[in-house]
Amino acid sequence: MRIPNSFAATAALILITAASSRGQSPRELALRSSFSLSAIQTRPQGELARNIGFGYGVNGAYEFRLDDAGIFSIRADIGVVDYGNESKRTALSETVGDRIQVNVRTTNFIVPISVGPQLTWPSGIVRPYVNVGIGGQGFLTESHVDGTGDNIPFASTTNQSDFTSSWTVGGGIYVPIVTSKVRAQLDLGVQYLNGGRARYLAPGSIEDLPGGHININQIESATHMVAIRLGARIGL
Repeated sequence: MRIPNSFAATAALILITAASSRGQSPRELALRSSFSLSAIQTRPQGELARNIGFGYGVNGAYEFRLDDAGIFSIRADIGVVDYGNESKRTALSETVGDRIQVNVRTTNFIVPISVGPQLTWPSGIVRPYVNVGIGGQGFLTESHVDGTGDNIPFASTTNQSDFTSSWTVGGGIYVPIVTSKVRAQLDLGVQYLNGGRARYLAPGSIEDLPGGHININQIESATHMVAIRLGARIGL
């Protein structure tokens, strides 16, 4: 994937966060940290919506609290989203013929990442938050081969990959579900990702030709989308 120079700003924010933690004990760092794991649905907007459908996957987030109350924090997110796949059964090779069949599966992924400040209401049954960030979105299409009996992949190829910068704005709510030492919360949030132009594939973009050749029809557009998350948060 090509990574734009503007992505360096994301790394700078991470360094700022790390610098703010200097001189603190591991226990203090743990008390200021929280982690979220969520199921995620992405809904393409604009040009992107005309080319691909909804995506489904997982999102992980790390938060570092900057003040004792937990109002200000730095949040970093990374997700992996499947926005379409296809498969076909074929012979392993022309030499072997139809005696050994395999599955060829092609999956299209989006990998959104972002980091930025978050503002959270730190107490109450429902704790709203808002955040903004900068980062990027990776687009990746991969094909792999597995056996028809065991479904274990034994070969794979990356058909297309690209990366574009993005900025995000979002919000949500935390709802405490455990009041003991674990301190778990439900995390329900939504985020708008304003992505730059990127090249990517959609289901059906790879055309099989005679003789084992393929034709890849790339799509290029802006990559705006909305992400909806539902998961659990541990910490704070």
